[in-house]
Amino acid sequence: MFRRLRLSQFDLALFAAAAGLVLMSNLAMMSAAATLRWTLALKHGIFTLIGMILGLVVGRLNYQRWSEGVGLGYGASVMILAIVLVAGAVRLGATRWLSVFGFSLQPSELAKLTTAWLLARYLAGQATPLSWSVLGTSLLLVIPPALLVFVQPDLGSATIFFAIWFGMVWVAGLSRRTVGILLGALLAVLPIAWHGLKAYQRDRLLVFLDPHIDPLGAGYTIIQSTIAIGSGQLLGRGWFAGTQNQLSFLPERHSDFIFSVIGEEWGLLGCLMIVVLFGLLLLRIARVALSTSAPQGRLLAVGIFSWIGYQAFINMGMVMGVLPVVGVPLPLISYGGSSMVMLWVALGLVQSIRWTDRL
Repeated sequence: MFRRLRLSQFDLALFAAAAGLVLMSNLAMMSAAATLRWTLALKHGIFTLIGMILGLVVGRLNYQRWSEGVGLGYGASVMILAIVLVAGAVRLGATRWLSVFGFSLQPSELAKLTTAWLLARYLAGQATPLSWSVLGTSLLLVIPPALLVFVQPDLGSATIFFAIWFGMVWVAGLSRRTVGILLGALLAVLPIAWHGLKAYQRDRLLVFLDPHIDPLGAGYTIIQSTIAIGSGQLLGRGWFAGTQNQLSFLPERHSDFIFSVIGEEWGLLGCLMIVVLFGLLLLRIARVALSTSAPQGRLLAVGIFSWIGYQAFINMGMVMGVLPVVGVPLPLISYGGSSMVMLWVALGLVQSIRWTDRL
């Protein structure tokens, strides 16, 4: 089950990039938690440690031996998502968490990984270019978890499932004609989807165009976020010295808007460091995907690449005011035990793909 660790088979750059992100995350969390609850920073550090240990353990496993059970894992994650809707904890008007022995779990994070893995296993055995029946079947695997997450309600996380799906089917083999048809179908569905959104979700999209139409309501957070990032200028105000953060003007500063804390206290330089580290991390994942000879491993790495890349892009875009606020946390940075642990497990799988291909 475990293989002896060889330094030459260990992707030090991938680990270093992820470690750099969580280091900056924990420093920013200490500042963000100073005026909230200091235990948030302590818990975040513990989640980080647990995640890193699990990532290293998973990286030494042969992922192919575990692929047979991924269907059960997917089914369990969908079932747990359904349970959340009837027995989950309600916070900020959303039912996204399940309380187990005093710990809050967010099952959508597990569902992202199991969905990507099941898609990789299914698509790996398909001929290219992908047929419409294969595309339809793969989409049917994505819709149940995405729909259950959407009705929590969590629009941002629901879109991540489709980002994972599109990235994987693209690499698995889509013709340009099929891509054009899919994009046309998306544009046709958008007016219908608008009416399916909750009132607060529509408000968030409207204030994206002009936050000042509701400066004390839906537009408040994005206004405070852009003020925080702008006030950081080049080098920032200093650690624990951000006024928007320390004076509690910035909501959700420990979770979805922690990038604003980094921008205010560490300035443009700190923001660029985050972007560079994400770029390095994604580059290493892409290199694993390109170098592996196993179709399932390649597609799983692409799914993880799409998950992390899309989520990071959406979060940083929304806190800077260039994308609508959809409540998506910043991977490996924002507070959240489920997210931190599952992301490290996903990175462990990338390492496992790299090692397994060299057996």
